[in-house]
Amino acid sequence: MQLENYFEFLSEDDIRIRGTRVGIETVLEDYHEGSSPEDIAARYRSLTLEQVYATITYYWRNQRQIDGYL
Repeated sequence: MQLENYFEFLSEDDIRIRGTRVGIETVLEDYHEGSSPEDIAARYRSLTLEQVYATITYYWRNQRQIDGYL
């Protein structure tokens, strides 16, 4: 599966995790503040651990672009 399949690209400034209302910025802010992927998945019950890891991996692969988005 392509990593991009985990997300819905609604506009330049609105990327959400597919099947949820959660924007990738929500996961990434918690991650940058030191939360583990497991903690993030527990906090946002609509997310699976796989979705959280996919979001973090997408960030790592596209860091410059996503930093601009954030």
